[in-house]
Amino acid sequence: MAKGLKIMFYWSFVFPILVTFFRISFDVLLGNEIVWMSHIAFFLATIFAGLIFGGPLNFLIFKYYAKKRVS
Repeated sequence: MAKGLKIMFYWSFVFPILVTFFRISFDVLLGNEIVWMSHIAFFLATIFAGLIFGGPLNFLIFKYYAKKRVS
């Protein structure tokens, strides 16, 4: 798998899953009521943000620093 594809996959799927898992864990630890609609909305929003901002931005940063190391 290409490095750019791995970066996009991470920011689009792995990061939102981890963040949502931690949010649910904090709710459980604090004894708060778990509102699934809130967590689903947050999960979908982080996927969208990862697709639009996180993945492409980190890919461009990676390309910039990879090119700088070669030069």
